[in-house]
Amino acid sequence: MSLVRAPDGTPHPPARRRSFPGVLAPAALVASGDRLLGALSGAHVGLLVAAVALHVGGQVCRGLAWHGVLAAAFPGGANRRPACAWHVCAAGLSGVLSARGADAVRIALARRDLRAATVPALAGTLAAEASFETVFGLVLALVALRLGVGGLDAPPAAVLVALAVAGPALALLLARSARARRIGREITRGLAVLRTPRRWAARVLPWQVAARLLRLGAAACFLLAFGLPVAPAVVLAACAAQGSGAALPLPGAGPATVAAALAVAVPLAAPGPVEPAAIAALALVWPAALTAVGVTVSLALLAGLSGARTPRALLGAVRSLRARPARPAAASVAP
Repeated sequence: MSLVRAPDGTPHPPARRRSFPGVLAPAALVASGDRLLGALSGAHVGLLVAAVALHVGGQVCRGLAWHGVLAAAFPGGANRRPACAWHVCAAGLSGVLSARGADAVRIALARRDLRAATVPALAGTLAAEASFETVFGLVLALVALRLGVGGLDAPPAAVLVALAVAGPALALLLARSARARRIGREITRGLAVLRTPRRWAARVLPWQVAARLLRLGAAACFLLAFGLPVAPAVVLAACAAQGSGAALPLPGAGPATVAAALAVAVPLAAPGPVEPAAIAALALVWPAALTAVGVTVSLALLAGLSGARTPRALLGAVRSLRARPARPAAASVAP
């Protein structure tokens, strides 16, 4: 082994770095755990409560927007309060069932009370109500790009090819299949509000804008609760990360997806270095809090909608959502 001489000429072996990695690594993990616990315990409770309240308020606004869509598709059939309750009840379960599972619950709740509704028609109302979210998401992506949050990539070639093939295939199917034409008419019925832009702008758009503003406010409160910056780029990145929970149609995958997206997006968008423990605490608390509150609110609303007073009756109400047989689409086509 080569020797290194000290200033006085005495030879000695070179110092070793990390002589005991197996001992130092647990110490680092303990320190990280201590910082995480400190970030969790130091979170501002009032801001967390405000964030959850703003998020639930956004869900209520989206429920009111969906009522405007339902009223155009089923005139006189959907009242405002139950339609809003259907939406909030389903949205609160998205963290457990996935976004697609929550949509299925929303359709099941609406079909129970809207006797003229079919699954394709209700699916059309969901598409009409989500159209604003799609457009707004594209606008957010452009604004985020302008602010320097990541970049926009072109869609994969496979996706473009699939879309190019799907269009003619769908047109051919509609031309040859009477059942497909009936389903197409029902879906078009659900999109009725889009054929009357003035009605959409008066009864749907204001609630959707209010819902999005409330979600931005909720994101800002979550960030402030953990002492993180609330620059526009950070808030937009946090909102985009929170919306990523709908990307995976797997039950229970939403909160984990949101946590991972927050842990990556917020530091990238921040104007300077951020405390890793605060990011970790945010990634843990945000999806967990919304999922817990959402499930609680959903069960309370489902109990109220079904009249259940006991856990057993509530379980029966849940099972009844799947028990109702589907009606043929032609049964409710307007003459």
